[in-house]
Amino acid sequence: MDFTLACGQFVPSPGYVQTNVTTMCEQIAYASSRQAKLIVFPEMALSGYLAPEDVLPLALSLDSPEVRRLRDACKQYGIDAGFGLAEKATDGRIYNSMAYVDSSGKVLAVYRKTHLWDTEKQWAAPGATVAAFDTAQARCGMWICYDTRFPEVARLLAIDGATLALAATAWLGPADEWELALRARALDNGMYVAGSALQGVHPPFAFHGVSMIVDPHGHVIARAHDGIDQVITATYQEGVISAFRQRLPLLEQRRLDVCGRLLEASKWP
Repeated sequence: MDFTLACGQFVPSPGYVQTNVTTMCEQIAYASSRQAKLIVFPEMALSGYLAPEDVLPLALSLDSPEVRRLRDACKQYGIDAGFGLAEKATDGRIYNSMAYVDSSGKVLAVYRKTHLWDTEKQWAAPGATVAAFDTAQARCGMWICYDTRFPEVARLLAIDGATLALAATAWLGPADEWELALRARALDNGMYVAGSALQGVHPPFAFHGVSMIVDPHGHVIARAHDGIDQVITATYQEGVISAFRQRLPLLEQRRLDVCGRLLEASKWP
């Protein structure tokens, strides 16, 4: 089905979860007023992207009052949302996670960042699963920030049937590399990619790149402005995906007899 897709970006109030949740709820309401059925938020959106010693006290369970506010907003405005947070999981570990909440307020899926950045290894446990999941709109997959640089993540999602990838980031590298990676992952797999980027500067971190929505041809079809709070929207079109994949059946024509070695390579030569 075709539907309107949104990305919400903002300059967070570092450490002030309630303030950030309020901003997110406002953007949920706005996206819904634009007939969006899904909105994607940045990495660590609830707390802001913080130094390791500041993250742990702000880790939240998916049943916490703060997350419950977002779940209630999704239900109130009839919209799905994907958002990043430091997740206090039931196994006792803390993860850099992305949660997907549907329009009934249910947590439909959780992705835990598999490729941790150096400072994140001081507070987060690595995730171990990359899998797609079904929503009312499309079959989706999620990844977070540094994962974008690993083509295997997006390919695993595409193989698992995803036609839409949601990427959350607090990008510390050059902005043009964020854009190039998003466009490449979309083109590589004939899928839509919606990337939401945290904005601003919070020493020692400065965040680069903007939120954007990319179609299966690798074209940026919606782009936010740098350094401001903003919601962007674009149309996800099922026919664009099917036409691209019929013209370029990349997934079916992979040479597993040649490229299967990738699964066996455990270290750099």
